[in-house]
Amino acid sequence: MKKKVEIELDVDLVDEAIRRFHLLDAREAVNLALRTLLNESDSVEQDDEYDEFSDLGAWQPGHRSGGS
Repeated sequence: MKKKVEIELDVDLVDEAIRRFHLLDAREAVNLALRTLLNESDSVEQDDEYDEFSDLGAWQPGHRSGGS
């Protein structure tokens, strides 16, 4: 199923993805990124170890990790 949506993207990131992966346009870049995220999450084993890359709060400005 396809659905048309309007999103704001970082043009520099999109252009870099298009260049690196020889994509035709932003639509292909977004679809590749989403598929990659979903495939990686399926193959990653869930465990109790802290992973700063899966902690979305760690990417928020002012966030401090590892204590108070």
